[in-house]
Amino acid sequence: MGAPRSAERGTARRKMFRRRPFVEWMPLSAGTTFALLLFGGLAFFFASFVTLSSARYTAPRRQLLETRAVRPGYGPAYDAEVAARARGGSVKNDDLSERRRAAVREAMRHSWQGYKKYAYGEDELEPITRTGSNAFGHLGATAIDAIDTLWLMGLEKEYLEARELVADFPKRMVEASPLSTFECTIRVLGGFMSTYYLTGDELYLNNARELGDRLLFAYSRKGLGMPSGSVSLNEGYESYWHVNEDFESHLLAEFGTTQLEFYALSKETGDMKYAKASAKPLEAVHGMYPNSSLLPTHFNNLGEIIPPMRYTMGAMADSYYEYLLKAWVQAGSHRDEMVHDTGRRWERSMEAMSRFLVYRYKGFTALQEVGGAFDEKVPNSHLGKISKSMDHLSCFVPGMLGLGVYKARDLMTSSQQVKFLKLAEDLTQTCYLFYHSTSTGLSGDAYSYHADKILPAGAQNLLRPETVESLMILYRATGNNKYREWGWEIFQAFEKHCKVEAGYSGVTDVTRPSAELDNKMQSWFLAETLKYLYLLFSPSDVLSLDEWVFNTEAHPMMIW
Repeated sequence: MGAPRSAERGTARRKMFRRRPFVEWMPLSAGTTFALLLFGGLAFFFASFVTLSSARYTAPRRQLLETRAVRPGYGPAYDAEVAARARGGSVKNDDLSERRRAAVREAMRHSWQGYKKYAYGEDELEPITRTGSNAFGHLGATAIDAIDTLWLMGLEKEYLEARELVADFPKRMVEASPLSTFECTIRVLGGFMSTYYLTGDELYLNNARELGDRLLFAYSRKGLGMPSGSVSLNEGYESYWHVNEDFESHLLAEFGTTQLEFYALSKETGDMKYAKASAKPLEAVHGMYPNSSLLPTHFNNLGEIIPPMRYTMGAMADSYYEYLLKAWVQAGSHRDEMVHDTGRRWERSMEAMSRFLVYRYKGFTALQEVGGAFDEKVPNSHLGKISKSMDHLSCFVPGMLGLGVYKARDLMTSSQQVKFLKLAEDLTQTCYLFYHSTSTGLSGDAYSYHADKILPAGAQNLLRPETVESLMILYRATGNNKYREWGWEIFQAFEKHCKVEAGYSGVTDVTRPSAELDNKMQSWFLAETLKYLYLLFSPSDVLSLDEWVFNTEAHPMMIW
């Protein structure tokens, strides 16, 4: 497959700066030569002293940038032909779905125009007050999150406006305040890698490499290499650590949800340092608990479980299970090149989930949480408290199951395929009911249930994407048109209650018809919610599931 591009560029740089030696064009006397050598030695000593005195801040970064562990024969996954097919064109859409897709496209245009007019360059738009907010380091998070959606929908003018802002990322990065390592990985690194895959524009890959080098300092720890919860991207980033890092708590969903992005960066640069850093803590934890298909939410730096144990498919654990499957899907026909093969672990975790974390009553199916220990070999062996609650974040699960049945049949028996698809359909019905059961037609953020009755436990709506994500995948996996109808109903609720002159806003209480707005247009609304709705009404060849896999922020990655 030839030399990796990073190696080719390194050779070019060495040739560019090669110069003829000084002594070839100016003969020197012995005295002059001695004087120059003495002066040069003193200068070298002084420079070495200054360098060593500041090594705490500069040496680690220099070493990272200069040490490239290139894997022989490890070629990039980028394929211009796959990118050219991303917007579809080979499958005809029906008229109704095309009109609905156009409506979602206009919602995206409306969202971007409000951001461009009132908050361009800021992280997120506050659409009621028509101001910007910067809770994400002032990186322009909405532009980075939205840019692949703009390209996918063919909004060329808006895409170029976002690209202009993204081109300034290296400068913004070094001025940013400390950020969540997890959020920066899935939103920013994921956004750059996906847009590179879609466009082939080296700007995004260069940004991704520069960001990846800086994110690695979150992993530069002894022991298991658990990533720091926060990382600073400016020149002092390596000094931003907690004093008592041995007692720091790490969420399963954080150290278990960086693999797609770091694997993609390693694949495209030929440099395995990113993939190895991301895989190291995950491999270690899996090695420590080889017989635990389900894992609790909190661990320390040594990989030890921090009590009290809580097992859930919701917040603090959710995307760990998602990435077990998606990293396996991402590797495609190149699974021998993966740092950590997670497919079998995902299959086992879904079996355990179906036994311990699924609640059924008559025709009603939901997810539940378990606090405390249990024996995976014994059904219904809960030794702790069962919480009959389910948050909206958990509504990614039916889509994950549907994707597994569609893309990972080699991991399952035929009976498992039937069981997992049925569970996916039942849970999708419940997630739809979260919307359909309220007076606004919008879902709350969390629900409790008794028998087959559901009650909002968190009444706010944050424009979340998980339900429409599952609707899109279930439609593509089954062809059942009810998923499109449910998605259209949800979109109309967004249009009725969330749309304002400057964009879209979340709602503080979905049970009140007045639907008071929270003055926040989350960047994931553009990155995920509108993207999945657009894909729901698109032909199946638009970002085909046979060629693309989505990270947890809906940024599509090419399957290798």
